[in-house]
Amino acid sequence: MKANNGSGNNESRDSWETPQWLFSELHKQFKFELDCCASGENTKCTDYHDNFLVFENPMKKIAWMNPPFSKALEMFKHFFKVVKKGVAIYRCDNFETKIWQQIIFPNASWVFIPNKRIAYEGMNGSGSRFPSALI
Repeated sequence: MKANNGSGNNESRDSWETPQWLFSELHKQFKFELDCCASGENTKCTDYHDNFLVFENPMKKIAWMNPPFSKALEMFKHFFKVVKKGVAIYRCDNFETKIWQQIIFPNASWVFIPNKRIAYEGMNGSGSRFPSALI
C-alpha cells in the first residue's frame, strides 16, 4: 500500500465547504466571529475573508478556518501567527507530513479527531476518503 505523502492538497478540493451541521455544533461552543478562508457564497460567519493572508496583526475575533487544500501549509502558518483564539479543520491521513510536524503539532493547543469521516459540502455526495481533525 502506498503511503500518503500529502499530495492530496490539490485545487480540486479547495471548494469543499464545512458541513453546516458541524459548524453549527462548534459555533455553539466557540461563538465564531470570522470565517478566515471563505467567499460570500460559502461563508459560515457574517464576517469573512477571502484573502486571509493579508492580516498582519494578531486578531481579536474568534476565528474559524477550513483552508483551501492547495494553500493549507501557508494558511496554517498564518493562522497560528495571527489568530489568538479559533478552530480549524484539516485532513489527518498522514501525521508525518511537514504541515503536521512543523506547523500544526508545535502550535496547536489541542487536536480532536472525530470518530467518523466528515462529508464536506461540494464533494458531489461522496464521503471523504480521509479523516479530518479539529485543531
